[in-house]
Amino acid sequence: MELNQTRIKITPDMIKNFKTVECDCGGKVFHTGIVFKKVSALLSPTGREELYPIEVIICDKCGKVPSEFNNDGMLPDEIIAKKSTIIK
Repeated sequence: MELNQTRIKITPDMIKNFKTVECDCGGKVFHTGIVFKKVSALLSPTGREELYPIEVIICDKCGKVPSEFNNDGMLPDEIIAKKSTIIK
């Protein structure tokens, strides 16, 4: 059974109305980085400790990973951006 799907062509006018992704700190410009996790020798297919790379998105303003991009919870808390709870 074939599904007949029509793709919508996204235009610049449409993009202007899309929500801009924003870090918890308010930053809107990002770059990519890599976090490495160590896989124990017991779980590794080679029987040796190995490194497992995870590509992450990093906020240029605060240098942390926006919480929106840590949905799976694999990243350590110290690199995750948190909304400020300080009331001025």
